[in-house]
Amino acid sequence: MKKLMIAAVSASLLFACGQEKSVEERYLYEGDKIVDVETGDEYLLEESEEEFVVVHKDGTKEVIPMEETPFFGTTLSDDYVNDWKKSLEERKAQLLEDKKNSLKEARKARYAEYSDEELMEKFQKMHKDNADMTLQMDLIAELVDRGAISDEDAPDLLEVEPEFINFDIEIEMPESR
Repeated sequence: MKKLMIAAVSASLLFACGQEKSVEERYLYEGDKIVDVETGDEYLLEESEEEFVVVHKDGTKEVIPMEETPFFGTTLSDDYVNDWKKSLEERKAQLLEDKKNSLKEARKARYAEYSDEELMEKFQKMHKDNADMTLQMDLIAELVDRGAISDEDAPDLLEVEPEFINFDIEIEMPESR
């Protein structure tokens, strides 16, 4: 009887140790990836929120649909996808802000040698001559940035509706001849 009891306890311990880990135990969410602690595979969302890139321990990669991941439909995958989307939006916003700042810096450098009055005269001449609207808007944007005119006055000066004004434009300056 004693041997039977020891065998039963040993068997139950082996059975308990041999059971598969839960999804929460096996897959760890580590910031920008989900790691399978048993195999070392890393699951990454890179280009599409519909597919995961699986980086295996040996360095090989494969793309699998999200529905085929072992953790699909769990809180783990939902949290990961939500964080990935949030991070992507933040990166897009930062890139847009960087682009706007570089456009402002380029415009500032373009007109650094002009005073506010000279810029206004240049704008008025271009406006009278019906020059390219993009160039006119660029001059007005610089005057607004300098505080020489208000952004409420810009549509009147350009003679356009306010919704058509975009000060974050990239222009190609005409080459001087």
